[in-house]
Amino acid sequence: MKTRTLKLLTLLMFLTFFLYDCKDKEADSLEPANTELSNQLDKLELPATTLEETPDIKLVPGKVDPSAKTKELNESLGAVTVGSIPASVTKAAEEVAGSLSDAEVKALNQVSPSSKNELNSAQLRTILKKATADVKLQSYLSLLTAAKVDGLPDGGRTGAVTEGTPSNPAVEAGKTDDCIARANEKFDRTKERLDDAKARELGKINDAYARDLERIQRNLERCTGENGAAHFEALRQVGIKIANDALAALERAKPFLRPGQYEYLKALINIQLLDYLDKVNQLEAAKIGSCTEIAEIARARAEETKNSNTARVEANYNEALAKAVELRDKMIENCHNQGSGI
Repeated sequence: MKTRTLKLLTLLMFLTFFLYDCKDKEADSLEPANTELSNQLDKLELPATTLEETPDIKLVPGKVDPSAKTKELNESLGAVTVGSIPASVTKAAEEVAGSLSDAEVKALNQVSPSSKNELNSAQLRTILKKATADVKLQSYLSLLTAAKVDGLPDGGRTGAVTEGTPSNPAVEAGKTDDCIARANEKFDRTKERLDDAKARELGKINDAYARDLERIQRNLERCTGENGAAHFEALRQVGIKIANDALAALERAKPFLRPGQYEYLKALINIQLLDYLDKVNQLEAAKIGSCTEIAEIARARAEETKNSNTARVEANYNEALAKAVELRDKMIENCHNQGSGI
């Protein structure tokens, strides 16, 4: 009797071990796939987004600068001494003598740098026009750099922001077993990580947009100041000072100059002044767009950049989320195959 009972117990233990071992082997055969899927889900991150920067759209003011020959002549006038006249001084006087008549020289020598209305004279405007067309005198005239709008967009427009379409966790009707629940939990944690990364990227975009608006406002204020009457009056005063300094140097050099040189050089200094003032007037009259219009263009471009960057982040997020859904669904499919447990 005991022998029979012992045999029966041994048989039951063997059967139990066999069934348990088979089930474990079946689960083990699925474990590598589940472990790989789980690891992929745990490691899934939002790809880094290369953000576009907003161009700095602003008005670069124009300017009027004395030419290199003017600077050289003015320095040379200060170097005139008895018996020593620099070649640049002699050449300048000769070029004026060969380009302007005695009457024109006399009219120019009556110009007063302190008067702002000299350009209203029809005679002086005619002489100025003649001088600006003369090849020999052109190199003594000031250099005009026109104002321009820097950083203008190329006209391209970015697309609208792509809205995200996140999927909800897969919860099947009547399915509440631990395997599916754990798959959904892993998905939820991954999605939360992706959501946090997306929020950080969008925060960077919003911060950059705020900085863009601050910069645009600073540019607007600077532009307004650089296009006011006071700005152009300051430019005129620079030209007047250059002329006064040159005339003062000429007066000091006068005793050492040859006959006629003083008159020709004074005429040249005054024609330079008239040209300088005329070019400042051209700058003031030029209308390439108001400061407000430029600021509006800059704001529109900043908003386009923000939308473009947001669309890139959304696209990367949707791609990563779609991958997370794919991995989650495969894990749930394995739950079906093995019946329970991940």
